[in-house]
Amino acid sequence: MQVNNTCVLSLPCSQTVAPYLRVKYDVTYGLELAGANDRELGTTQRRHLVTGLGSASRAAVVANNAFGTVRMIADGVIAAWAVVYGGASGKVSATANGNPIGFNVGPATTADGDQIEILRFPQAGPALKVPEAHTADDTLTAAESGSVHTTVGATGTVVFTVPAATVGLEYFFKVGAAQELRIDPNGTETIALPSTGVQGAAGKYLTANAAGETVHLLCDTAGEWSCYGYTGTWTAEG
Repeated sequence: MQVNNTCVLSLPCSQTVAPYLRVKYDVTYGLELAGANDRELGTTQRRHLVTGLGSASRAAVVANNAFGTVRMIADGVIAAWAVVYGGASGKVSATANGNPIGFNVGPATTADGDQIEILRFPQAGPALKVPEAHTADDTLTAAESGSVHTTVGATGTVVFTVPAATVGLEYFFKVGAAQELRIDPNGTETIALPSTGVQGAAGKYLTANAAGETVHLLCDTAGEWSCYGYTGTWTAEG
C-alpha cells in the first residue's frame, strides 16, 4: 500500500476544473465542485484540463487538513479576518451558513472571483460539543452552529435568539434549572413544535421549563427550524 505523506493528493477527475476551488468526490466525474454546505476533500492546486496540452486524468488537490494557509476563490466581498463559509460552485463566501471554513488572513476581497488566503479551522475530526451554561439571555450566531446551550444555574427566564434560519445551522438546548427557556426565531421565521413537527406561527418562540428537557433544532429549509430530537414538553408561544 502506498502512503502519501504530503498535503497534496492526486485524485481522479474527468472534467475541467479551475484552480483554488473546493472539490468533493463524485461517482461520475471523480471530483466535482463542492456546494455551499458540502464538506470538501480539499481545493484544486492548479487548473485541471481533460483535453489538449497539459490534460490529465487526475487532479492535484490540497487536502483540507493541510498545514498553513490555502488559496481559495471568493464569491464576492469578504473583509480581512472575517470568517468565511462554504459558497456555491466551489467558492467561499461571507454569507453565514452551517459550513464555516476558516479566516480570511489576507486583504479584503472586492469582487466575485478574487483569490483569497484562508487559514482553515481544524479539520481533524468532529468538534467536541462542550455545553455552555447561561443565566442570562444570549443571541446566538451562525458561527456557533452545532453548539450546546443549557440554563444550569439560571434563576429566571433565559431567552436564546437564534440567527436567520440558514440551511445547515443547528443548535442543542437543555433546560438546566426549573426556569423557562425560550428559543426565539429571527424575524418572521418559524420553529417546529417538537411533538408534531408542524411549524409554528411566524416569529413565535419555543419554550420549556422543566429541568432536563432538551431539544435539537436544525434548519433543513431556509426560514424554518425543524426538530431532530427532543425530551420533555415544549410548547409554542400563544
